[in-house]
Amino acid sequence: MVNRLSIVTLLGVLLAMPLAAAKVTDPGSLEEVIKRVQDQQHKVTTLQADFRQEKELALLSKPEVSSGTFIYSKPNNVLWSYDAPKRVQMLIANGTLTTWYPELNKAERVDVKRFEDRIFKYMGASGAIDELGRYFDFKFTNKPSESTYLLDLKPKTGAVAKRVQRIRIWINKSDYLTSKIEYVEGDGDITRYEFKNIKVNAPVAQNRFVLSLPPNVRVEQMKLQ
Repeated sequence: MVNRLSIVTLLGVLLAMPLAAAKVTDPGSLEEVIKRVQDQQHKVTTLQADFRQEKELALLSKPEVSSGTFIYSKPNNVLWSYDAPKRVQMLIANGTLTTWYPELNKAERVDVKRFEDRIFKYMGASGAIDELGRYFDFKFTNKPSESTYLLDLKPKTGAVAKRVQRIRIWINKSDYLTSKIEYVEGDGDITRYEFKNIKVNAPVAQNRFVLSLPPNVRVEQMKLQ
């Protein structure tokens, strides 16, 4: 099974993409925000950002903080790089998810071909919000005193709540980019992502989506469950 880091990180990527280029002239309702988000998805071909990840786990006395960058290129390339405190790189390319741990001299590979349509639906123009709406109730908050809009997603059923208790997404009012995501798992563990220096449709060289693993790296073939 893929480790929890890989699954939660992948979810963070999926949720970040659809809202990243949303521009709303006068968002008076959740419906208007969603409409503009879907319209803007058509225009996104690449996305780059710095991130800060904070995890609150029951077994940890204080939050675990990581930082790095991610890059997305349409239609199906994603590179998520952790720079601190430990180096980890996660790449989706050619139907394979590769997670590389340089300090451990180890890599894990997972065949995700059969999941690609679903994965990259969230990064294109087709129905990411609609699909989330099947499983979550949305609450939209627009407080004049706040610098962000807030989308608060809560599960519609107990079965979903066993895996995800809550998802919250903050969107800047100044530039309408996603600035923060909070994901509460079924067991109460919390993961937060903050995004900065977001670049939409800036050129990305395709060789960025190649991991040149050293010849002595131990590669394990994993299964996604």
